[in-house]
Amino acid sequence: MKIIHNCSVFSFHEDYCLNIHEELLSRGHESILERDNRVYPDADFTIQPDENCRNLGGKGIWINHAFPVIPQNSFYYCAKFYHDLHKNCDYIFAYSRDWVEFHKLHDLPSFNVGLPKLDKLFNNIDGGSILFAPTHHKKPEVYSAEKVDIEKLKNYGLDVIVRGHPAFNSNQVPLLEALKKSSLVISDYSSVGLEAIALNIPTILIGDKKWENESPTVSIKAEKGAIRVYDSESLYSAIKHTLENPKELEFERLEASELLCNHLGNASKVTVDTLESLVDA
Repeated sequence: MKIIHNCSVFSFHEDYCLNIHEELLSRGHESILERDNRVYPDADFTIQPDENCRNLGGKGIWINHAFPVIPQNSFYYCAKFYHDLHKNCDYIFAYSRDWVEFHKLHDLPSFNVGLPKLDKLFNNIDGGSILFAPTHHKKPEVYSAEKVDIEKLKNYGLDVIVRGHPAFNSNQVPLLEALKKSSLVISDYSSVGLEAIALNIPTILIGDKKWENESPTVSIKAEKGAIRVYDSESLYSAIKHTLENPKELEFERLEASELLCNHLGNASKVTVDTLESLVDA
């Protein structure tokens, strides 16, 4: 079986493919992390972390490069998104049973394979740092970077890691390494906050009250595993409280993790199992 991972759009897409790539190689399959949009006519599948990733050979598999943060990422409901998905992809590999249900609106065969990107981090978090990960500046209504005083974060006795969206920022610490080092993650509507919840890392989300009463979706339901704040005073109070009580929302985080992604720590194997079943179908 020959698999191409189209990582030509953004280099950070490799984070979503690397564990799958390693699992494929361990089983004797051919696997290529493609960075230059080269076409492979003999490929069985192209794995695509973005709906706009070009199919480089074989059947297209969309794995998504972020948790769908709905409704803020409303493009998941748009006709253009639907069109791009159907232009490039034949299958959806979703993160959980709940996401499979959500993706029914996209009218493609969907499979629950978990989130391979996080496989090596489940039950393997060292801590010691505060990670601040705002979403990107092109979404001013949810962008929290201008609402946080980084110097104040340094007053809590932990190292501080600041990571903007990798499409718009040069980040010195890779995200998976940053998550591994995190005792607390602060974000807004970035999927990094949901990844932290899934990994059972105490999480604070900075919000905008206009989203407060939105209908529940998978991502919104998962926020029960975090503290949502709306102003600076509440933020710094929540930081102090969370660092003093890191286990307080652990049960809620574990429940939310099951909503967000299944096959915890085993998703790469499940993904390759699914690929093998599809190539033989």
